[in-house]
Amino acid sequence: SRLGFRGGDCAQLKAQPFFKGINWGRLEAGLVPPPFVPDPRVVYAKDLAEVGAFSTVKGVELDGGDAALCDAFASGTVPIPWQEELIETGVFEELNVWGAPGTLPPDLDPSAA
Repeated sequence: SRLGFRGGDCAQLKAQPFFKGINWGRLEAGLVPPPFVPDPRVVYAKDLAEVGAFSTVKGVELDGGDAALCDAFASGTVPIPWQEELIETGVFEELNVWGAPGTLPPDLDPSAA
């Protein structure tokens, strides 16, 4: 019963009264600024106990491409050192699996076994 992506789109989410003031077409076209832009350096949680303990990888050197990927991946909810660890260990590529264009990724496809 979680609100969000259903039937291949976000219509259920967009129809919620909380979002009634958003012009989705203009927002998606980049013509208006989003109502909220998370700071990628901030952990959005009530307290650190909700986040858990993240390890810091020592001795790993990332090149410019890795840093650019980390910057693009920064969501505001996951600390940068942990993101760098995910990328360096290959876990990010393993989890970031998408289906063919126009299809759902396996983890979002309810018909996938």
